[in-house]
Formats: sequence, C-alpha cells, structure tokens
Amino acid sequence: MFINKFYSMRSSSYKGFSLLEVLITILIVSFGLLGMAALIVSGARSNNVAHYRSIASKQTEDIADRMRANLAGIISGSYDSLAATTPNSSDCKAAVCTATQIAVYDHAQWNSANSILLPDGRGTVTGSLATGFEINLMWTEKEMSNTDDANSNCPSGTPAKTRCFFARFIP
Repeated sequence: MFINKFYSMRSSSYKGFSLLEVLITILIVSFGLLGMAALIVSGARSNNVAHYRSIASKQTEDIADRMRANLAGIISGSYDSLAATTPNSSDCKAAVCTATQIAVYDHAQWNSANSILLPDGRGTVTGSLATGFEINLMWTEKEMSNTDDANSNCPSGTPAKTRCFFARFIP
C-alpha cells in the first residue's frame, strides 16, 4: 500500500509539457508561419504580374481602336511600322489633321501612355492592311529572374527581365 501511494505521488509531479516538447512545437509553428509568409509574397508577386498583363491587354486594344478609327491612315500605310520610340506630333485635338498626322498623334499618345502605365513600357506595330498588324508591347518586369527563359513573344536581343505581350490585329 505504501508503494502504491508513493508511486501515485511521484507520477503526479510529472504532469505537463517538457521543455523539449515546447521547443519542437515552436519549431513546427515557425515553419508553418514561414510557409504562409512565402505564400503571401508569391501571391502579391503574381498579382503584380497579372496587373501589368491586364494593362498590356488594354493598351493593345487602345492602339487597335485608334487604328480602326483612322481607316484612311491604315490604307495610306501610316500604321505599317510604328517604332518603340515616341514621336513628336501635332495636337490633333486642337487642330484639323490629315490621316497621316492622326497616325503620328495616335502613336505618340499610345507610347506615352505605355511608358506611364508600364515600367519602361514601349510598343511597336508592324504589318500592313493586306497581311494584318502585329502589336508588341514590352516592359521591364523586376519579378523575373535572370535565369528565366526569354519570353517567346520577345524579339531576339531583348534585354533580360523584359516581358512582351503580342497580339495580331486585322482591321
């Protein structure tokens, strides 16, 4: 009887967690929290990439709409080769312009908006009325690593960390 009483007193003093169990629990919870933080950062990065692609899509629609509105400029070949640089143009909102001047104005307005809306944004348009037009938007995407494969839509010689958005357009 005495032994049972001694044993029951001794076993009751060992109830609770040991220090090792607490440390293991903290370690497991820490890894879980680090995983959740990495997931949040990855989600924010993907959201940023999706935002830029959405802007690129809207900018592609913008130049296509500008071209549709100036069919005389398309017929005359004014949109056949729009470079990535922003040209100087007259203000066609305040003055009466020819179809060619409107095309230069559209090009200037479009590439100005590209540079504002996209980081280092620039766009090109190539093609003709007979073959259709290719619209290519490029911007710097800092989330891309240097080891990422070049975007297949980018022309050869495109700098690293550049994302390209490509669309075909037939007026």
